Amino acid sequence: MSYTSPDTQLEAAATASAGAYFTAQKKGVSFSALVSAIEDLTAVAKSKIAMIRSKRSAMSIADMFDLQMAMNRLSQLSEMSTAVISQMNSSIQSMAKNISR
Repeated sequence: MSYTSPDTQLEAAATASAGAYFTAQKKGVSFSALVSAIEDLTAVAKSKIAMIRSKRSAMSIADMFDLQMAMNRLSQLSEMSTAVISQMNSSIQSMAKNISR
């Protein structure tokens, strides 16, 4: 018994039912760049916190501003990633509603 992928099955069903040639186009979004950027910024923020923790009472204003900037960048990137995924979810829901009509 041979295995056929869902894309192949979809293409065969659409071709048979519609009587026309149908090509299942594979579209995708890779979130690996966002995930790796967030992981990198998280590592930077953790290292800055560890550096401040190791200094104990000798923490400088520059260290605090540096940590604040790192946390700000991490926060902005996390919010942007959430917004992108939320918009993609809304778009997919809209397409699904239009297909079912």
